[in-house]
Amino acid sequence: MDISTIEGKKMKGIVYDCEIINCIPSAKMWQKPQLTYCKGWDDFEGMGISVICASEIDSDQKWEFSFYNIQKFQAVIYKALRENYIIAGFNSKSFDDNLCRANGIAITTNFDLLEEIRIAAFNSPRWEDTPKGRTYKLDAIAKANGMSKTGSGELAPELWQMGKEAEVMQYCMNDVLITKQLLIKFINNQLVDPNTNLVLQYKGT
Repeated sequence: MDISTIEGKKMKGIVYDCEIINCIPSAKMWQKPQLTYCKGWDDFEGMGISVICASEIDSDQKWEFSFYNIQKFQAVIYKALRENYIIAGFNSKSFDDNLCRANGIAITTNFDLLEEIRIAAFNSPRWEDTPKGRTYKLDAIAKANGMSKTGSGELAPELWQMGKEAEVMQYCMNDVLITKQLLIKFINNQLVDPNTNLVLQYKGT
């Protein structure tokens, strides 16, 4: 059985994720003098893009782009749109889409897994409506469903600035593949809520 289906129909689309070049300053931590920082969480242009990774939902096709050829990702998006694919990500409507647009890549997510999980869990896509004490971070959802992340997104820009470009690419692709697996579980009503241990029911059509 092909698990990337909804009621017997294949879900055609791509899952994508970005990592940034410049660290995001934190009020809780001193800035490291050897690193460069953007102005904050809204400074998408200042963040820059170090890598973008993507994968087709119903095949093993994968793409990796680094800072040096990042604009080539646009061709993948245009092809996906021509073929009526969905564009999926995790928190991509709020973060990755804005990051791409600020850096010259036109993209609009139409399936944000985080928003869809929130809707299934508490009937709202907004993080402000998350019930007290609950978390829907990617690593928590992955662990609840037998998967694990390979690192932290907060460290990715630091690693990039240290010259560990291959490590950042590997981390980003791992996040893409985890998101893809979680998405497939979710649309087939097999995804476990990390807070309640109940199976989430996909409310899409």
